[in-house]
Amino acid sequence: MSDGPRQRPEDLRFLSGIILTSAEPRRLVDFYRDILGVPLVDEQHGDTEPHWACELGDVHFAIHPEADYPGEETAAGAVKIAFMVFDLGAFAAWLAERGVELCYEPRAFGAQSRITAVRDPDGNLVELTELGPVWLDHLRAHRARGGDLVAVWGARAGDTTAPLPD
Repeated sequence: MSDGPRQRPEDLRFLSGIILTSAEPRRLVDFYRDILGVPLVDEQHGDTEPHWACELGDVHFAIHPEADYPGEETAAGAVKIAFMVFDLGAFAAWLAERGVELCYEPRAFGAQSRITAVRDPDGNLVELTELGPVWLDHLRAHRARGGDLVAVWGARAGDTTAPLPD
């Protein structure tokens, strides 16, 4: 028996992956890859079913068939994902040309950012954000405080070639 609450060995600081599961994964792949432009490629490893994945920044993004997770409950439409785009107006117009309806017109999101959203074929909410300079400043400060995954990993592994966080 423990004398008190255990100390957590570390705080979670990085998101390693977003994995969507679907009863119709190819339909989701068509939407994310062909409509939104997520660079998904075919993958299969171990005893998994064929699925699709890519890296978005430092985050692994994947779409799997539900069969890869037997016994786990998945609920279509229960996920909300946000992607950064550089020109929200042009992207929204491109989506409209392809028959993708916006949930709401692009609108201000803070002082310098804009946002809209669409639904993927499974009903998940997909936000599209055009982030302003304040967000870039926030990310720079975050990295300076140790929020750079590659630098932290390299430092923990003793990689002397990896830049160390300040």
